[in-house]
Amino acid sequence: MFIEASLIDENGFIIDPVIVNDTDVLEANVIKEPVPPLLYKPRWSGNEWVEGATEEYIKHEDNRTKGTAEMDLLKQENTLLKAQIQASSDRSDFHEELIAEMAMLVYP
Repeated sequence: MFIEASLIDENGFIIDPVIVNDTDVLEANVIKEPVPPLLYKPRWSGNEWVEGATEEYIKHEDNRTKGTAEMDLLKQENTLLKAQIQASSDRSDFHEELIAEMAMLVYP
């Protein structure tokens, strides 16, 4: 069976994913151990995956993704508000036409 492994550089950082046979004997720079989620910059310590990102890098990424998430939320809200305005405008147009038709019936 084939699995995804990680090709790492001399510092333990991932260079590329590679596909290997799970029974193969691998070189020292190919790691079968899956990378755990929520690591910003996974680094192989020799025994396990650890966080390789600096605190500064993590703060930068958190701020960047936070801004992106907030922007996505604002875009969704903007789309919803535009739809609500359009629906309100359509209702208003309908009421105006209805009043005009009723006026024609009452005042021929």
